[in-house]
Amino acid sequence: MLVLLLVLCLTACGGTPGGGEEGPPESPDDTATSAPPSDHNSDSSLGGTYWTAVQHESYNDLFDRTEVSQMPTERWWADLFLNEDGTAQFREVLGDSFNSYLGSGTWWLGADHTLRLTSSDGDEDGEMNGRIEDGRIILESFYGDRFYFEKAERPGPGGELCIANLHGTWHMTTGEVESWSYNAREEGLASTLVFESRWSDAIEGYVLSADYYFADFLDTDEPEYRQEAELRTELLEEPLFRGLSNELWSVRLYHDDTGAEFFLTLTDPDTLYLQEHYETDGAPALRTAVYQRVDAFLPETLQTALYEEPSDCLTFYWPNPPDDVSAWLEVLPVTKLEPDGLDRLLVVGRWYETQIRFCTGEPLWDDSGRLLDWVTDEILYDETLNIDEPRWFSLTIPEGVPNLCLHIKRSWEDFWYLWPITDTNGYLVDGWTFLTP
Repeated sequence: MLVLLLVLCLTACGGTPGGGEEGPPESPDDTATSAPPSDHNSDSSLGGTYWTAVQHESYNDLFDRTEVSQMPTERWWADLFLNEDGTAQFREVLGDSFNSYLGSGTWWLGADHTLRLTSSDGDEDGEMNGRIEDGRIILESFYGDRFYFEKAERPGPGGELCIANLHGTWHMTTGEVESWSYNAREEGLASTLVFESRWSDAIEGYVLSADYYFADFLDTDEPEYRQEAELRTELLEEPLFRGLSNELWSVRLYHDDTGAEFFLTLTDPDTLYLQEHYETDGAPALRTAVYQRVDAFLPETLQTALYEEPSDCLTFYWPNPPDDVSAWLEVLPVTKLEPDGLDRLLVVGRWYETQIRFCTGEPLWDDSGRLLDWVTDEILYDETLNIDEPRWFSLTIPEGVPNLCLHIKRSWEDFWYLWPITDTNGYLVDGWTFLTP
């Protein structure tokens, strides 16, 4: 009887033998944001699985309602890879571009079927939380929308990549022609590919296009340059060639007006293979080039110099920049303003549209030595620069009296800012600056 009374007393007081008070129950959100266990793959049944989005929910602030959309559509889809080694990939693709993307993350399954995806660099903004419910994965995106995923057949090699991975800048590193492999730089070659989305009125949306830059004979006095702008993309459901790790797809690059045509594919997020068919001595031939992803079209040294310039800078110019800048941008053609020019001048647009002119003539000064105007003899160059667009020029920068003058203005203005080109610094005119670092 004494034992029975003791048990009843403990039960009434809410106690447990050998313990104190219990804490509040852990919510699913608390579980999802706790530290991941040492074994990310806590549920072996999820490792190696692939999921596709079948439904999307988002909140519409304007109408104060939740809107539900079925997926996929012709131009919009999302999927999720949960790999056996604990790595994960989430991608939402709209047209040819990522709407949201977690390319190198990790996943783990917590209590109560809570699922957490984190970026490999520990960026909290790259975290996604969700749960497993009725055989589905419900995942909240970075921007608060909700995706409903169902398990699907995992795609073959190359399926973890898509055309949206092409976005960005690529530099050629190696090449192959008729079984001869070579290093591009050692052979005086350079090539750059730039992929970006541009607006299309035809589909009322953005489409992926590419700009192609190629330079040959860079180790000679007369390099040859080739550029193809706004190449269109066509997705092909076939590999570029056998033996590559991407067995599922490739892309055709083409331009209807110029007849340019290339074929390419990705073997990983940072490696691109490009092929071009051509003729030599009347016989068909094929050249293959390998490109690696780089951070930006402009080199880091130049980006730093541009960042340090005033925000109202119209044009940035840099006489004889350092080797790392010159080598990075050697794929761009050089406009020869003077024969046998001893100097190179790099000009970069810093406004949305900046018109520049190089003119021969002579300066007109007042008695105090202030520049009044430039009396032009001949206009050697007259073009428009877009923002962050670089151009190379060859000339000889004199120590004394200038032979050339750089004219600068915004496209809709009538007034020109002038720099008679000498070895002195640039001019400050009415707060609009164009400086040399």
